[in-house]
Amino acid sequence: CRTKPTDLVFVIDSSRSVRPHEFEKVKVFMSQVIEGLDVGPNSTRVGVINYASAVKNEFSLKTYQTKAGLLQAVRRIEPLSTGTMTGLAIQFAISQAFSDSEGARVKSPNFNKVAIVVTDGRPQDGVQDVSARARAAGIEIFAIGVGRVDMHTLRQIASEPLDDHVDYVESYSVIEKLTHKFQEAFCGLCATSYHFGRTQCSVFCTDFPGICKRICFNQICLLPSLFSIITAVAVTVLSVTERCWLRLLQFSFCLLSISGVRSRLRSAGRNVLVSDLCATGDHDCEQICISTPGAYKCACKEGFTLNSDGKTCSACSGGSGSALDLVFLIDGSKSVRPENFELVKKFINQIVDSLEVSDKQAQVGLVQYSSSVRQEFPLGQFKNKKDIKAAVKKMAYMEKGTMTGQALKYLIDSSFSIINGARPGVPKVGIVFTDGRSQDYITDAAKKAKDLGFRMFAVGVGNAVEDELREIASEPVAEHYFYTADFRTISKIGKKLQMKICIEEDPCECKSIVKFQTKVEDLINSLQRKYILRKLSL
Repeated sequence: CRTKPTDLVFVIDSSRSVRPHEFEKVKVFMSQVIEGLDVGPNSTRVGVINYASAVKNEFSLKTYQTKAGLLQAVRRIEPLSTGTMTGLAIQFAISQAFSDSEGARVKSPNFNKVAIVVTDGRPQDGVQDVSARARAAGIEIFAIGVGRVDMHTLRQIASEPLDDHVDYVESYSVIEKLTHKFQEAFCGLCATSYHFGRTQCSVFCTDFPGICKRICFNQICLLPSLFSIITAVAVTVLSVTERCWLRLLQFSFCLLSISGVRSRLRSAGRNVLVSDLCATGDHDCEQICISTPGAYKCACKEGFTLNSDGKTCSACSGGSGSALDLVFLIDGSKSVRPENFELVKKFINQIVDSLEVSDKQAQVGLVQYSSSVRQEFPLGQFKNKKDIKAAVKKMAYMEKGTMTGQALKYLIDSSFSIINGARPGVPKVGIVFTDGRSQDYITDAAKKAKDLGFRMFAVGVGNAVEDELREIASEPVAEHYFYTADFRTISKIGKKLQMKICIEEDPCECKSIVKFQTKVEDLINSLQRKYILRKLSL
């Protein structure tokens, strides 16, 4: 499920009892929670309140509309290192952080208001009354206590049920353990309802973006019959247009894979909750099965990509078609540091693992830059993954400056030239990796690369500048630039890039099929609405 649109405000204790290195752990925790959210003006908005003896509004719900902007802002937060006025901070959240003027939205079934309070001590003011006012105003409060925190205070702050809203960790070094819980808590309607057990009915989440269905009537689950209708429609559609069944499977796969779920629900009768079809073996996944309430989806191991049938996997041949020229442009400046440069090399090899390397398929080149540019190896020098990965591991760290513009110019003039192994007519992909602001001008070279038809991905870490990443990235920009605050998490970006690079040609890419798909989706939604209304009127 996608994360449900939420107005989320972190309320962070940075009193003198929180040491600087411990406060950094809190920032990592916030960053990891943000990484799992769908951030945007119409999705989830995030604000941060920093407090000690006074309250500081680090940024409001309306300040940043992208994940990259939020992560960089979190990195800049500094501890206040004075007292612990938790009640004052919660009052600020009510009157300011969750106000219309600061970007908060009116609470509705489509939007949540959530505050996550993190503290490590006993407050110097009262929290019970102000927390009650916050909850009455529709704010759901999670309270996280660390170390010698007063547990009674946490229970006064948190929303009901307390078991779901109060957490304790023995030290800041393990606060990251709570990341997964909050990523699940912010998941969309079906995951949230299932997680907190607010219904005894079966829950099913479709592959249609953001749509989760939970349908109950007198404690009897109506999903089996409903999906019988939808499945029949989908099967009819497939018989009408067999030559484009791959396209249709992309949006109807989860509807067509519920026969096992349907039979189980029929045999079990009332108050059924089907939760883990992967564990019971009721799936057709070739490699990896991922369970969702009452359903499942398939995935592939690293180095493979999911085929259009939604079940089987194959190695990526690279790009659209069977051939790809891919060049990595890697920042080797002093700010990266040797230990992180080793992580960058693992990141490169992670992507190489997903390719089918040969003269007729994917070719890989590698360029490192700092104050100057150095070609590590050109396209086509190595004919297999083993040799490429070995060369990457041997790459020596340059250090010095960050001349990203000069590196982009080298990519255009040399890396993708025929003399350096580039093949005419083969798609060209550049992956630019940087951890800081460029010391030279990048605009002209970045534009020229895209004008020449190169598909450019921009990956930023740490102090990388979002505006520069967006300038380098191809359109649509949101799909071609990535940012993380920590080098240790770049493997997650690697997995996303594997899927972006491994997009195969679509034999059904035509306006008529897209139009037809839209009509089928509208028909299914119409049937759902009519079926629900008919049952509720009985």
